Amino acid sequence: MNTRNFIYSSEMKKSNKKQHLLYALILIFLAVFSSCKFENSENEFSRQKLLFNDHWQFQLAENDPVSKEGINESHWKHVQLPHDWSIEGEISEDNPSGHFGGYYPGGVGWYKKSFEYDPSWKNKLVSITFDGVYKDSDVWINDHYLGKRPNGYVSFSYDLSPYLKEGTNTIRVKADNSKQPNARWYTGSGIYRNVWLQIKDKLSVTEWGTYITSENVSAERADINFQSSILNAYSENKSVTISMEIFDAKNQLVSAKSIDKTLSSNDTITIQEKLKVEKPELWSPEHPVLYTAVHRIHENGKVLDEYKTTFGIRSIRFEVETGFWLNDKNIKIKGVNNHQDGGAVGAAVPDDVLRRRMQILKDMGCNAIRTAHNPFSPEFYQMCDEMGFMVMDEVFDEWIASWPWEDYKNKGKVPYGYHLEFEKWANRDLTDVILRDRNHPSVIMWSVGNEIPDQCYAEGPERLKPLLELVHTLDDTRPVTAGCCFMHLANDTGFSELLDVAGYNGGGGSVFYEKDKAIYPNRKFIATEIPHSFQTRGVYKTQTDMRSPEQGIAVPNLTKKEVFPEFSEFYSSSYDNSSVRISARDSWRRTDSLPYVAGEFRWTGFDYLGEAIKGWPSRFYNFGIIDLCGFPKDTYYFYKSQWTDEPVVHILPHWTWPGKEGKIIPVWTYSNADEVELFLNGKSLGAKSNKGKMNLSWDVPYTPGDIKAVARTDGKIIKEQIYKTAKKPSKIQVITDKKEVDANGVSCVHLEVNILDEDGNFVPYADNLISFTVDGPAKNLGLENGDPLDLTSNKSNQRKAFNGKCLMILQTTKEAGDIKVTVSSSGLESEEISITSSQSE
Repeated sequence: MNTRNFIYSSEMKKSNKKQHLLYALILIFLAVFSSCKFENSENEFSRQKLLFNDHWQFQLAENDPVSKEGINESHWKHVQLPHDWSIEGEISEDNPSGHFGGYYPGGVGWYKKSFEYDPSWKNKLVSITFDGVYKDSDVWINDHYLGKRPNGYVSFSYDLSPYLKEGTNTIRVKADNSKQPNARWYTGSGIYRNVWLQIKDKLSVTEWGTYITSENVSAERADINFQSSILNAYSENKSVTISMEIFDAKNQLVSAKSIDKTLSSNDTITIQEKLKVEKPELWSPEHPVLYTAVHRIHENGKVLDEYKTTFGIRSIRFEVETGFWLNDKNIKIKGVNNHQDGGAVGAAVPDDVLRRRMQILKDMGCNAIRTAHNPFSPEFYQMCDEMGFMVMDEVFDEWIASWPWEDYKNKGKVPYGYHLEFEKWANRDLTDVILRDRNHPSVIMWSVGNEIPDQCYAEGPERLKPLLELVHTLDDTRPVTAGCCFMHLANDTGFSELLDVAGYNGGGGSVFYEKDKAIYPNRKFIATEIPHSFQTRGVYKTQTDMRSPEQGIAVPNLTKKEVFPEFSEFYSSSYDNSSVRISARDSWRRTDSLPYVAGEFRWTGFDYLGEAIKGWPSRFYNFGIIDLCGFPKDTYYFYKSQWTDEPVVHILPHWTWPGKEGKIIPVWTYSNADEVELFLNGKSLGAKSNKGKMNLSWDVPYTPGDIKAVARTDGKIIKEQIYKTAKKPSKIQVITDKKEVDANGVSCVHLEVNILDEDGNFVPYADNLISFTVDGPAKNLGLENGDPLDLTSNKSNQRKAFNGKCLMILQTTKEAGDIKVTVSSSGLESEEISITSSQSE
């Protein structure tokens, strides 16, 4: 049967029952035909994508350790990628990364890997793809230089085909992160993302060669536009049939089409076709439904190439007066900024670690993430597609200029930053990011810059224009923004008016949108980085600590004198009274009440390494509402109470304050109930209406015992929370997120450690030194406690608890077996955890 040009169209719906039956039979036939003919193992097709992470060797060295002068084998060590050597190194005040990089080391690293040539690769295209190397990478194959990529966040590939030989082949990679500081945060060092070896036919879809968009989207139907780039690397012309199929989430064929094409030798063509999907399931944060587009290239009945693209069907738009619309529904963007590091593991973040972190955000009600301030790993966008996060995909943190008060225009933000590469590499880097990411339904907008000083000068708009043109050429379905600090300067130069959506980062009084709304009535608004609040898990201060409150909304002191003077100046209060310009509560109140503001991305979701703004001996600062371990702080529950319909009531602070008996302690609650009643040792301290409130507060004389909050809606109890005064530390509790795990060398288990008293109550001030012993086929991937002042190596087997908690991340080997972890501390009852690691079938 010739299926060419066959589309499930809306006209068919109008046909009689026989036509419906005929169409159903045809679809069944197509599905069976496709399954019988093409559902073979990947090796039976010419295209293969092989994970290339095993059997690498690494060493730190200034000069080429495999040069003609000889090989120093004694310095090589075996590593498994992804690999971040900085997180393994010593934190030192002398490291040139300074407070920007959290005082972690950089340097020059060399990697090499030898592999055997496969005879089946003959007459094929063989390439290697690096998802991320930090930074200034150089790559060789068999001593042939392949190229350089300065940007440490952008994926790139090299064609190996001309240089491969029978027998053993060797890849070498140099990563140079010696010139510091080159970023304003912890970057990690080395081949810190996945590496892939790809083998395909000489006539095939190019890398990132598909572009699939939806239009005329409704519950009834959607038009799906296919744009595909096809390469013919043969020395002769080729006549082929190109088939395009769409499968739904249940792997059912829903639309198909095929065309005949003749490709000239050594040429690349672009084809554009349109398919239709009836009654599409639309992608959204609540229902992240995905489809799969399959391109197949046939020659004389043989499949030369099969290329799959995951995509979603959805519509987006930003309106001047009403903000953001998804699938014709007006919604608020409830977002966070995140840097890419994973705390204890540095920049080399396993999938299990990343997925846990994203699930914690999802449970809070977060529906969007801004990739601050660089593109993330491909796995991140895949998870966003699957889990239902919208993404602001950001590419640059600096272009060329520095701030006006620095009195120069060409030195960027840090001495060795991207400004040194911008003019040569910006277009290439931006192009590669958009081509790689533009099929992800999660990506709803592009950001070409964060707090770009160029915005302050006349040159800024002229540098912005070609970037906008490039983005719109590569993807005209999404708007472009930039996070603007000192919006008044961006307004003066005309920079902000060029943006499709103006991004507000809070500086220069730009937490107040009303003034700009009056001056620029046709502007579209989004808070790209507001608010900036600080909070340390388990730390409270009643004296407000705000930066630039005169530019925003000041939070008054909670008491006349500080109730908690014992906490270090390096720690921040969890009362939402430590921030820049505006608190989390005031920021969300404003965002939620102004319909023309599309939403906000708070700074930040998670704590992140680096940007230690208070300097040595801290390795980071407490911007996150979740700590480096993934433990929520109090402000997390504020957002959960505002962003979810799940019943929430949360008390702060905890109720273990020895020596403060009789002192007045402000007790707050966050809730989404109609009212909250507070009880101390069984006695009511009064019920308060919570309608329209961001928080409730009671002044309570401290008395040991228990404090309880009861939340009611329509007179019915919907949630309760209780804190009990803890005695001295007595035992260890370990909570794991898995008891069974795959023995694949990459799967991870998170072990949350809590210090309890003899009655099983959490001890919120405990700082006991915890030891971890691992027996069986697993390794300690990293320990963390969330304390910015703890400079212990993440690779140590000991870590102090910080305010009662710490975390171990365990990673399996490829050997199956039982894993036993013993967690102990002097004077405490230890805990032993058993985990089963099994080979997947």
